[in-house]
Amino acid sequence: MKKSLILTLLILLSLLFILTIYILARKIFIPQYPGMVYIPKGEVVIGSDSSYPYESPQQKILLPAFFIDRTEVTNKQYKRFIDETGYPAPPHWKNNTYPKGEDDYPVVNVSLEDAQAYAKWAGKRLPTEFEWEKAARSSDGRIFPWGNFWEHNAANTSWLLSFGKIKKVASHEIDVSPYGCYDMAGNVREWTISKFEPYPGYIGDKRYFKPDLYVIRGGSYRLAKNFCFTYRRDAVEKTVKLPDLGFRCVKDIK
Repeated sequence: MKKSLILTLLILLSLLFILTIYILARKIFIPQYPGMVYIPKGEVVIGSDSSYPYESPQQKILLPAFFIDRTEVTNKQYKRFIDETGYPAPPHWKNNTYPKGEDDYPVVNVSLEDAQAYAKWAGKRLPTEFEWEKAARSSDGRIFPWGNFWEHNAANTSWLLSFGKIKKVASHEIDVSPYGCYDMAGNVREWTISKFEPYPGYIGDKRYFKPDLYVIRGGSYRLAKNFCFTYRRDAVEKTVKLPDLGFRCVKDIK
């Protein structure tokens, strides 16, 4: 009787030890995906109380962990997608090919549906606007991906509205978030999957919000630096295609 009790206790302790090791391993081991960065579970400050009404009220929300592309999806990556699937190329491409020498430029002139089709093919999805903001802003509420103060030539933005030139992804070393995401302040704006809706607790004018609008985030080479704040949100219809609008993808942690 005594021996069987001791054996039972040993088995239970062994199972407890194995379970503990398993839980710790799950916490320590984080899978790696090429071209993506890990965004840990935690709070993010969203919005601003000193900006446009539809960017308020500033608040903290909790998000689960996820992975997000280090840069916007490039022409080269998107071409592989259309070559393998027969999906239509962006309207400015000729013969299903982007301009020569622009392999590492962000793909643009894509609608929300185009971006979603690529994401599904890649085994990913588009970010919500809050996921995008956390990837750009971290948890400290910073104004720019690199901090709270503008730095000269920090991001690919325009000195005058609509004047500028698109560049390769990650061309500006300063324009990088604490998690390692590039070009979230400049180069091209980016699609999110979020409808343009009031933030929780919003009590302002509802005329800004329409059901057919989706949020786009980030600054671009065609916009001035005041468009590249981490909390800046704009909205367009999902069919819109613009020469300074691209996207990056997210992958869930299973």
